[in-house]
Amino acid sequence: MLTAQTMNGNLLNLADRQYRLDELIQLRRSTSYFCPGCRQPVVMKLGEKRTWHFAHHGTHTCETQWERESNEHLTGKLQLYEWLKKDYSNVEVEYFLTKTNQRPDLFLPHSQTAIEYQCSSIEDKLLTKRTLSYESANIQVQWILSAKRLKRSYQSIYTMSSMDWAAASYHHRFPTIYYYCPVERKFATVLLHHSLTPTKFICSTLYTSALKTSYNPLFTKLPDCEEQLHSYSVWLKQKKIWRQNPHGERSYTFFYLRKRLYAGGHSIRFFPSEAGIPSDDNYWIETPAYLWQTWILLCYLPTIHSHSGFTFQSLFHAFGQVIQSGLILPRYCPAHIDGLRAALQGYVKQLVRLKVLKEWDNERYEKLYQPTIHNQIEQCFHYDKLMHTKLI
Repeated sequence: MLTAQTMNGNLLNLADRQYRLDELIQLRRSTSYFCPGCRQPVVMKLGEKRTWHFAHHGTHTCETQWERESNEHLTGKLQLYEWLKKDYSNVEVEYFLTKTNQRPDLFLPHSQTAIEYQCSSIEDKLLTKRTLSYESANIQVQWILSAKRLKRSYQSIYTMSSMDWAAASYHHRFPTIYYYCPVERKFATVLLHHSLTPTKFICSTLYTSALKTSYNPLFTKLPDCEEQLHSYSVWLKQKKIWRQNPHGERSYTFFYLRKRLYAGGHSIRFFPSEAGIPSDDNYWIETPAYLWQTWILLCYLPTIHSHSGFTFQSLFHAFGQVIQSGLILPRYCPAHIDGLRAALQGYVKQLVRLKVLKEWDNERYEKLYQPTIHNQIEQCFHYDKLMHTKLI
């Protein structure tokens, strides 16, 4: 940590760099310092390899400190503090919030915003718990992750853990995750457009130097990303993987659909080409798109006669039941967003474009035809290309 208190409560902030090394050495000899959170003694570390900081003695665990700080975290926090000070003179570092018993890395009093620079891996449930704790006290929180966590697989495909997802912000049309690299002093703004698997997403990314931006433009304005968003070639490639290596999937949904299709003499490899297609807001569902979309096509749609109508609410209700059963897994969704409804609406919109459904009014639809299971892999690839051509 970068701050500590003296016996009489005076705060020493090493991030302000107001003392020379020899002055700090003298202070360390003459003054005792304590953690502002747990009030236990701390020692001032003034080495050459790590950013100057305070540390608890021995193996003491501070209840206001979630994990031990790496040098990357200390350096990044110091840089972010100096970056924010250019626009906000009253920015606080490691400010103790009595309402939540938390000490965010940085705090903006004027907007009641906590800024957390998260470098180490933690459980997504813990990160979400910390977020909800801030929100319960009417404090906004902005998560910034270590740039080392940003993993690009190929083209616009990135690998994201459940922790990365939990750190997403929702200021824009798409969930947005922010990363920072203290070595290059750059931010990476990552917009998640589609979900391919529980850990792979199609994203657009914008890199910005900390020297050329400030807090408001970075976190409140929609980035101008010119990267190709609807990369249908990526979807076709992923669809080929699903068909050629379906056993790579080990979810409850996969085994349920495989058993159901096998009972009818079919292989899950030959799922309908109308499934496994890009659709808006599909990232709110963790289960791979080809599986939950196949459930809609082969488990729900057969209950509707051709050229008969149904309401979106009936589909939403049926889908909600399989969610509750654990057959299909949703992703964490903030209380103010109806993610499942948005994901279903996005897919239904694509089915209308493919003329599987016809839209009437007031969220009522007519089923025009029943998508079928293919018999050969070549037939699958042919119709996959045909469906994606229709969507371009």
